[in-house]
Amino acid sequence: MLGFHGCDKSVGEALLAGEKFKQSANVYDWLGSGIYFWESDPRRGLEWAVERSKRPGGSRIKEPFVGKDATDERGQRCAP
Repeated sequence: MLGFHGCDKSVGEALLAGEKFKQSANVYDWLGSGIYFWESDPRRGLEWAVERSKRPGGSRIKEPFVGKDATDERGQRCAP
């Protein structure tokens, strides 16, 4: 299974450089705290980031980006 994460380009580049994901812990996270991915759908991940970037006044997404999760079920990083 592939998971795609929509975010700001600066966040995506930091993740690709080896930084760890930061879990979301907002009261409005509809599935609870964690890190959200779009399963097997990079377009949907990018659409989410683009829509989020359009929110007036509160979006941290300035340059939409989508990245592929390259970790296995044990949490080990896989070759991209």
